[in-house]
Amino acid sequence: MSKDKQTPMFEEARTQILSLPRTTQNWMLWMNVVFLAGLLFVFSHESACWVLVAYVVCFPVAVPIYRYTRDVAMMGISHILFWTPLLIYLLLEATGDSTFSLLSLYGVWMVLLMLTITISVAFDAMAVVDYLSRRHQN
Repeated sequence: MSKDKQTPMFEEARTQILSLPRTTQNWMLWMNVVFLAGLLFVFSHESACWVLVAYVVCFPVAVPIYRYTRDVAMMGISHILFWTPLLIYLLLEATGDSTFSLLSLYGVWMVLLMLTITISVAFDAMAVVDYLSRRHQN
């Protein structure tokens, strides 16, 4: 068995993440901070519960994707699958709530979260296109 076959999958993924540019690692940290900030609102806003559900569900869905592709960037497919509908829900929720205020702590978090989701899903979509184009060339 080669060394690559002996490397545990999560260690391999960790190595890939650590080899990413520092800006990408910082972006991943930012995403985690913004999503987990939803814990501040989980008892006062139902949407924060859905944010945390979408955040948590991504990981078990991403694992088989990584197992198949062995490319940590492809784990973003789970973001596309869960965060895109979440973004639509959050937009509808905010625009349909007459008490929603951009100037509240919750409003600031929602705007940061929605921007983060939008940017992340765009990056994830570009990563999928890049992966597929590389696979097509081989």
